[in-house]
Amino acid sequence: MNKVLLFILTLIAFVQCKKDSPLALADIHPIVGEWRLTSYKGTDGSTTVPDTTGQSRSLLIEIRADGVIVDGYGRLSCCPPSKYLFNDREFVPQPTAPVEYPPCPFILCGPCPEMRISMTAPDILLVQSCGGGTSTYVREK
Repeated sequence: MNKVLLFILTLIAFVQCKKDSPLALADIHPIVGEWRLTSYKGTDGSTTVPDTTGQSRSLLIEIRADGVIVDGYGRLSCCPPSKYLFNDREFVPQPTAPVEYPPCPFILCGPCPEMRISMTAPDILLVQSCGGGTSTYVREK
């Protein structure tokens, strides 16, 4: 009888143990909007500042309210990561509108486990990519 009771208690304990639940989409509200790339810092410490004279939409990303991240033209990236983290908490995009896929005929995507997003100020977004580099974005007004 004690073994059965111990088994049931152990089973209940394992069922109660689960990973952190993903963020609700309402929790990503601070990062929803359009963001313009201002710099990229590589893993070697070098910093690249893009030429913004043309103010091209190619330097923009948009984080939609449904969690989908698209470029300035409304398209997904060719090789999106499999996991998104905002302030070290996972969020799962749930598309509520159609998403346009870019033409990526000759791109071989390597595995990209995650994209880390954090805010250092209300209008500054840091995005750490798979390769370890960090892109800095400012909110578009």
